[in-house]
Amino acid sequence: MKLKYKGHHVYTRRGVVGEKGKYKCLRCSNNQQNLFYTFKDLRGLCTYCLNCIALGRSDSLSPIFYEDTTRYTDHLNFTLNFELNSEQQHASDRIVSAIQNNHDLMLYAVTGAGKTEITFRGIEYARNNGLNVAFVSPRVDVVREIYMRLKDAFVTARIDLLYADEKIETDFVFTVCTVHQLYNFIEHFDVIIVDEVDAFPLDGDKILEKQIRRALTKNGSCILLTATPNRALLSGFKNSEIVTIKRRYHGYKLTVPEVIYRNIEKQFKKNKLDKTLKEYLDKSVKDKRKVLIFVPEIRMLAPFMAVLKHHYSKIDYVYSGDQSRKQKVEEMRNDTLDILVTTTILERGVTFKCLDVYVVHAEYFDSASLVQIAGRAGRKIIDPVGHVYLFTSHNTLALLKTRHTIRKLNKGEV
Repeated sequence: MKLKYKGHHVYTRRGVVGEKGKYKCLRCSNNQQNLFYTFKDLRGLCTYCLNCIALGRSDSLSPIFYEDTTRYTDHLNFTLNFELNSEQQHASDRIVSAIQNNHDLMLYAVTGAGKTEITFRGIEYARNNGLNVAFVSPRVDVVREIYMRLKDAFVTARIDLLYADEKIETDFVFTVCTVHQLYNFIEHFDVIIVDEVDAFPLDGDKILEKQIRRALTKNGSCILLTATPNRALLSGFKNSEIVTIKRRYHGYKLTVPEVIYRNIEKQFKKNKLDKTLKEYLDKSVKDKRKVLIFVPEIRMLAPFMAVLKHHYSKIDYVYSGDQSRKQKVEEMRNDTLDILVTTTILERGVTFKCLDVYVVHAEYFDSASLVQIAGRAGRKIIDPVGHVYLFTSHNTLALLKTRHTIRKLNKGEV
């Protein structure tokens, strides 16, 4: 079923039940008491859930309605502009088999291995056999990218898109959405594919993890996609339930980042750009390459941009709360921008051609983030290598681990 705010079928008379200290939200199953807020309105005291407020208010005075799950068989075919290699084809076959046999599966593949495209055959099988499919991710930018790829591949399909700022709704038999949108579904999907399963805010969030299971039918299949699984994630699967891809779809190795020791902050405090950083950036721009520059904190974006703008004109920055983020990413793709400064919000799910990647203050990043960031380079077959530069004031265990991990992946030792 799908939960909604208006309708004829009542799911529950109240979205939030219980009394002070024992509240529970019946939409998202939240029972963390610090995530409830009580106020007085014309109807009396009203308590609502803060955990799922982005989807609309679930409160103690208002009912939640539902509509029954729609099911029908499609006759889909997908198109790809490249042929799966043997590793990809094996993974694709395993996904189809998992869906056919109602099993879960993890696809552990290096960044740029073509994880999204590997799922296409499984999606095709599911929809052509009347199974409802959701392709979800915790990151909005990843959701947008997936939606575009699926629309290009499944030209005749009706695909729903759900996230905070945009909704394209039909009948929810083939849906792309953020994980949070699953709060509105109960035993609705027969197949849920979770991309970037190790990413914030999903990683370690027990409520969201439970919601994925609640949105899945009892005999449904959950397919997890990741390039950087942690130990906890791996421990939840038997070896026979994990499919590994050790090489990118175009066959080239992952770029091993170059570590450059510079105290960027010293010049930055003088409103100057570090000489070495400028030399590297000048070369990237001269070679007509796109540039992504990652900084560790939002507060660094504006002042860093002010310094960079003295030297580069086609430049902008994005962060999680930027209402123009989608537009700026498109401007980066269509050559309006040469340089985009960002936080880790773009460490996953975005692809640009001819890209060089820079990390400023790399000493503040953990290894999982750095591996993902490095994976932005060399994703296109027309430019399969790219450059990754980690600017840091000193060495860290995370920097050492990042280079070690990427070298192991390149040797097939995962």
